[in-house]
Amino acid sequence: MSQQLVALIEAGRLELVNVRTLRAVAAVLEIRLPFDPLWRGGSADRLLDSRHAAIVNAVVAILGVFGWESVVEYTFSQYGERGSVDILAWHPLFRALLVIEVKTRIFDVQALLMGVDRKARLMPLVVANERGWEPAVIGRVVVLEESTANRSTVRRNESSFGATFPAGGREVRAWLAEPIRPLSGIWFLTLTNTVGAKRKLGGPERVTAASRPSDFVKRPILSSDSARYQRYW
Repeated sequence: MSQQLVALIEAGRLELVNVRTLRAVAAVLEIRLPFDPLWRGGSADRLLDSRHAAIVNAVVAILGVFGWESVVEYTFSQYGERGSVDILAWHPLFRALLVIEVKTRIFDVQALLMGVDRKARLMPLVVANERGWEPAVIGRVVVLEESTANRSTVRRNESSFGATFPAGGREVRAWLAEPIRPLSGIWFLTLTNTVGAKRKLGGPERVTAASRPSDFVKRPILSSDSARYQRYW
């Protein structure tokens, strides 16, 4: 590294040094360089956390309609691998396990793809040991906030997302009603700030998730020992 760069850093002229160089210097010196972005006077992380929590709440409510049991921020430690799942859901009737990753914004595509794959690989053993759930079907879904930025990112990485998460929003919603086979998909979801906190499900075929029973159609589950019903739209 040139003496000029070192001098700029020592003098605090960080606006003249790129982030990669700063992180390289910090790594050698074992110094952390946290960046705290501000947006309109507030911390950006608080804004993202609020939107993230709203999407999580909406997804959990929708899953409940279909008979799923959901756990938010399910932490795990297995074979030295640690982490948490945004939403882990279990459908006892179908013995289906669903791993959901919620993103308000995609910053690292490869990290997202690898992270979901790792969690889906570990969760069956984890829940079998910790909760006695023995899944016959595994689902992996990435829920993305509906935005131009997220749509553009998915389009730019169409090959990667298409190979890893081939199912779209319509297929994901149909699968929630009858999870009889494995599924990997992307689900775009829009939250609108209206009276009653109306939630809309993303994708070209947006459908309003209402709370009135009349907004759903009932049909019996194809099971010889069950007269239960599922709601779907």
